[in-house]
Amino acid sequence: MISFAREVKEEIVFNDFDRSSERAILAAIIKINGTLSLSQQGLSLTLRTENAKIASKIHKLLKDLYQPSIEFRVSRKMKLKKNNVYTLLVSKGREILEDLYMMEGLGFVLIPDRRLVETDKDKRAFLAGVFLSCGSVNNPDTSNYHLEMSVNEIEYAEFIQDIMNGYELNAKVMKRRNKYIVYLKSAEKIGDFLRAIGASQSVMNFEITRIDRSMANTVNRWNNCDIANEVKAMNASSAQIEDIAYVIDKVGIEIFDNKTIDVAIVRLENPELTLNELAGAYFERTGKTISKSGLHHRFKKIKEEALKLRQMENES
Repeated sequence: MISFAREVKEEIVFNDFDRSSERAILAAIIKINGTLSLSQQGLSLTLRTENAKIASKIHKLLKDLYQPSIEFRVSRKMKLKKNNVYTLLVSKGREILEDLYMMEGLGFVLIPDRRLVETDKDKRAFLAGVFLSCGSVNNPDTSNYHLEMSVNEIEYAEFIQDIMNGYELNAKVMKRRNKYIVYLKSAEKIGDFLRAIGASQSVMNFEITRIDRSMANTVNRWNNCDIANEVKAMNASSAQIEDIAYVIDKVGIEIFDNKTIDVAIVRLENPELTLNELAGAYFERTGKTISKSGLHHRFKKIKEEALKLRQMENES
């Protein structure tokens, strides 16, 4: 069963951000999940995550802002839960970091520049980026309410704490082994934080569970046809990305024909697009047209392959 923390993160990645907020969320992600290396091509940036949808969101943010060349890799951890690791190898490392005020020598600055978080929108986007990168929150059906974000430096933890407490969240910092943890223990404050970072549906689920279903009447708003259709499209995209990631993990994307491979990559790069919009993105990538029914056919092939692989795994 999918964890509540993952639900929150996968809701956030489908949100839209303006250009300024995109820079704020990207700066937070790069600081926590990024590494730098020098090569003959200059300074390159590597970003890693274990969530395919977050990887797709990072890819979109980078393309929107900087149009770098990005190599998208999928590997498998050999320890613990053996999760997939999605790696983005990004060119224009120096240009990106300088635009985000993140360069200090050949490394990252210790704390972000305040120019990145000048507005309320930017602060919320920054906190969303931090949570996407290193956040966790207990499932709402527990009585032990706890949300935390884990970083390497005390200065960065206190910077995050300061922004959170601008929303009267009463965030605390503690040290755990070699990490610094910014955390919330109050159910009310956790709900306020999730609302601040744009996880409104997750907040609703959290509150409904927490207050003995007293907010169940809010479900009525899903009767709005436009919202229902938007959620349906979002869920379809989520399922498609999960199937793509599963096939990549088990047998590699090369099992498909070139057209299906292109469709899969376009979907990974554009998790928030409807099928009509995805057809446009496919044309931009390949120079070839594809119909909505053509996309349906390709995603059906991917789904069938993923289903076959899952059945084989269950039988073995």
